[in-house]
Amino acid sequence: MANNIITAEIQIAVLGEDNDSLSGYISSAVKALEKMNIQYQVTPMGTAIQADSIDKILDACKTAHQAILDLGVNRILTNITIDHRIKGSKEMNDKVQSVLSKL
Repeated sequence: MANNIITAEIQIAVLGEDNDSLSGYISSAVKALEKMNIQYQVTPMGTAIQADSIDKILDACKTAHQAILDLGVNRILTNITIDHRIKGSKEMNDKVQSVLSKL
């Protein structure tokens, strides 16, 4: 996996619901990601995911998106950012450690 690591962040917001908290919705999406055998990291503003192919990344985003729709919500907004670096790609934890080492 070290030669072709793709990192992405997915942010999902539920719109038009009475509840201001998103944690219940997001936990459903994360449970769906757990079944996909990919690395992920939940952050306060989104969920970072990592895989060795763009298809796995897009499938993971689709799965998370669908998991929230399956809860019966009327509308969601999903933002996806993909970092696909061919040469010198690093795993998510390596990227974080690179920043922390410079502090």
